[in-house]
Amino acid sequence: MRTNIFVATTLAGDPHTEGIHQAAKIARLGGIDVKLLPPSDSLDSFCQIIKEVKPAFVGMSYRLTPEVGCAELEKAVNYLFYEGVIKTEDNVKICFAGLPQTIDMLRERVKEFPLKVELVAAFPEIMDRARETVEFFGLKNQEQLLAALKEELLPQGIKLLDQLADEVVRNDDYKNEPPLRIPSDAAMTDYTLRIKESPIPVLRTHFGIPDSTILPTVEGIRQIAEARVVDEISLGSSDLSQRYFGQPEMFERLKNDGGVPYKSAEDLRMLFLATRYGNYPSLKPYCHVRDLVAFVKTCIDCGLLRGAHQAVPLFWFNEMDGRGAMTVRESIYEHFDCVRELVKYGIPVEMNDPNQWSSRLAHDTLIATSYALICSVMSVCGVRDMVFQMQMNKPKEVGDFADLAKMGAALDLINQLKSQGQRVYIETRTGIESLSPDMNKAKWQLGRSTLLQMCMNPQIIHIVSYCEANYAARPEDIIDSSQLIRRAVKIFQENKNDILRELDSPIIAQRREHLVNEAKVLYDRIAQEHPNYHKSRDIRELLSYVANPGVLATAVEKHIFTAPGVINPKYKGNFLTKVMKYGMIDLVDNYTQPRTLSEKERLIM
Repeated sequence: MRTNIFVATTLAGDPHTEGIHQAAKIARLGGIDVKLLPPSDSLDSFCQIIKEVKPAFVGMSYRLTPEVGCAELEKAVNYLFYEGVIKTEDNVKICFAGLPQTIDMLRERVKEFPLKVELVAAFPEIMDRARETVEFFGLKNQEQLLAALKEELLPQGIKLLDQLADEVVRNDDYKNEPPLRIPSDAAMTDYTLRIKESPIPVLRTHFGIPDSTILPTVEGIRQIAEARVVDEISLGSSDLSQRYFGQPEMFERLKNDGGVPYKSAEDLRMLFLATRYGNYPSLKPYCHVRDLVAFVKTCIDCGLLRGAHQAVPLFWFNEMDGRGAMTVRESIYEHFDCVRELVKYGIPVEMNDPNQWSSRLAHDTLIATSYALICSVMSVCGVRDMVFQMQMNKPKEVGDFADLAKMGAALDLINQLKSQGQRVYIETRTGIESLSPDMNKAKWQLGRSTLLQMCMNPQIIHIVSYCEANYAARPEDIIDSSQLIRRAVKIFQENKNDILRELDSPIIAQRREHLVNEAKVLYDRIAQEHPNYHKSRDIRELLSYVANPGVLATAVEKHIFTAPGVINPKYKGNFLTKVMKYGMIDLVDNYTQPRTLSEKERLIM
């Protein structure tokens, strides 16, 4: 007898869990229980859960290299069948989601699998994807459910941005944007000076080609540098590079995917030398999951991080998200050490936790508070130049008013917490999940998102290429996307006064004030975990209590700071969040007739 449960996981340790969260949300709306498993390289725990709960629905996903995704799905299905976990007669509905190319490659291949697997294709329109998910679960009252989902997935926005986005992409004229200027010699080794010299926000991008060697990435970096389209390149590191840098033997034994497979200091030197062309973009690594301090020193010796900034998580890249083996407590201490190491070299620091929480159904109060936490940690660690990444359209249901209010609240908290000598740099980007697989539509979305981002007056824009709903960006995609973003910046500047008038909205102002007040409640609750805590009306007086590794670890372990989309049960939040009017995300008491809850109510639940 099958139970009305949906069990889902990402395959082969893929950390991209947004898709299974979206499917799970629809399942819950239809009354189906959900069991999501953390990313893992092993199928054993996945199969054990299926044996125990006997689910009616099983979901798998893989968002990295298509060839690897095909192989991993086939491996998983064969394991499920030949180990007797799922039999043909069990009538279990199985689905798989991946990149469009992965799905195309599987259409014929899947017919030979021993179990039937429904392939979840990407749709240009967001409601088509929702309809397919509703139909997969065979939910009753489908039209009613879809109507409710439409309110969440297509929130009311700023219409002027729609019109200006048309202008950004009209006739592909953006391709005529000239290259970036070449910075002064001093700015090449000073990120903040490069920002000061640039007439527009400086541009950065992730880039790293999955391959058996680093050579395709070396060539791609040189191509990007010669085109003069970005100021900073962030290495899109492979799974094994993040975990086993300096241990080349591990690359021979384990599956590798996700980015460029650098293994040694010599590899890093080759990658850095590829940037010494064009406008000499700086090069930074993606954060590793272990030995961070030693890796920073290696990077600097190899030329990386000169004239760049560095991103370090606070709570993540450990057992909570499946990227690493450490506990949250262990990794927080190491992340503090890494930030202090970066301070020694005068490197600007970004702590990118808010993006991670946004991927896990966190409510807006928690996101705003996350900015307050990372500001506090950087302050205590002595960071002078603080970079705050504000990712718009993440999750994809978030609306314009919600984004501007949430990020505005975050900035209010940052300004209350920072010290006089600290400098704040705003970095904005588009959420990948918001982009359509229809390339023309994705170009329009990227242009529109950039216009929205400019409302935050950013000093840095992270280029998310319009192709990334389909595949990892190639050099030509980054070059094209950079030109499109620069055209959007120009059009914003030409229409700045009209756009800013649209922002003078009581919806934004009231929500912003509400989030600041709610965030202070949560911030104070975290501070109470410090043994020397005393109540204060001034949030800055609580900073030293909060910016303590032990206090922060306890806050996560006690589920004071968590989200319902955290998969690891050790850290998972036992509460509900829901997208409400204008794409705002709130705590609620139930899904069907939700009542919004305050932070005080959650903390005493």
